[in-house]
Amino acid sequence: MRRISIAGILVLSSCAGLTQREQTIPYTLSEGEVSAVQNVVRSFLKDPSSAMFGNMMAAQTQPGVANVCGIVNSKNKAGVFTGGEPFAGVLKNTSATGRGAFTFTLTAQGSAQTNLNDMCRQNGIVS
Repeated sequence: MRRISIAGILVLSSCAGLTQREQTIPYTLSEGEVSAVQNVVRSFLKDPSSAMFGNMMAAQTQPGVANVCGIVNSKNKAGVFTGGEPFAGVLKNTSATGRGAFTFTLTAQGSAQTNLNDMCRQNGIVS
C-alpha cells in the first residue's frame, strides 16, 4: 500500500510540474531580439534577401527565455513569393548582463496552409 501511495504522489507532482512549465506571460520583443529571430529564420529560406516579416508574437516562459512565433513571406526556388509561412522557436538571452546577446532556435516552420494561430498556441503563445 505504501508503494502505491508514493507512486501516486510522484505522478501527481509530475503533472503539477508540467502545468507550471507551460505557464507563459505575453512578452514584447526588443529590436535586438526581433533582429536575432529574423536572422535565423532568413538562414532557412531559399531567398533570404526577399524575406518580409509580419507581426511576431512572444511569450516568456522563464527569465531570459521566450517562445516566439510569426510569419515570413519570401521567394521560393522558383522565384515566387510563398504567401507567408509561419514559424516558431525559442529565443534565449545569452548575455550575463542581460542585454544584447540572443540566440534563436527555430523549432517549427510551416507552409502557407499552416494555421499561424494553431502554431502559436502549440508554443504557449495566445493571441
